[in-house]
Amino acid sequence: MSNNLNEILGESLFGKVRRKVLAVFVLNPESSFYLLELIQFLDCGRGAVQREVSRLFKAGIITRTQVGHQVHYAADTQNLIYSELRSIFSKTTGLIDLLSSDLKTCKDQLGMAFIYGEYAQGTADKNSPVNLIVIGDTSFDAVKACTVEFAKETAKELHLMVLTVAEFKSKLSRGDSQIKEIISSSKIFLAGGLRELQVLTTVGDDLFAGIY
Repeated sequence: MSNNLNEILGESLFGKVRRKVLAVFVLNPESSFYLLELIQFLDCGRGAVQREVSRLFKAGIITRTQVGHQVHYAADTQNLIYSELRSIFSKTTGLIDLLSSDLKTCKDQLGMAFIYGEYAQGTADKNSPVNLIVIGDTSFDAVKACTVEFAKETAKELHLMVLTVAEFKSKLSRGDSQIKEIISSSKIFLAGGLRELQVLTTVGDDLFAGIY
């Protein structure tokens, strides 16, 4: 059995849709969401999201408020188990979701971003850092700024590497051992994907040849 708390809690305590719905509410206590917004945001089936929202409301974990013609739902921060749920999601099951959400606030457009190392391999424990690499026309300061709250929320150390495409390809062509190890390791993509990475790691002048 893996000792990755993210994986263990996600599989043992929460189903896929429930985990996603819970993560949205407990990690965003200051926000409210209407049902269609949740369905579009989570990219899950309408019926599945409706069922989970109904169950969480009946359990008192989220509140329901009529705003005009819309019904808005929000985390009930006064619920007895809210703080425990937030701790679980911010440190384990919702950790990747939280980092992905933080990256979406980056003022620079992300090219490619993925987690590598123990969290991607499924071998992370409570002391494992989160290793993130961002490749594209994004500054280190911009990425750092949008992830600064991540360490506070999760009590996790974030190891951040930000490279331009030219820097990445230069390191690759020189046979940089760290870059070679990162490329060959397991990954969790937060922006871009395997196809784009394959293009980046292919020798040639046309960076985007073959993407479409």
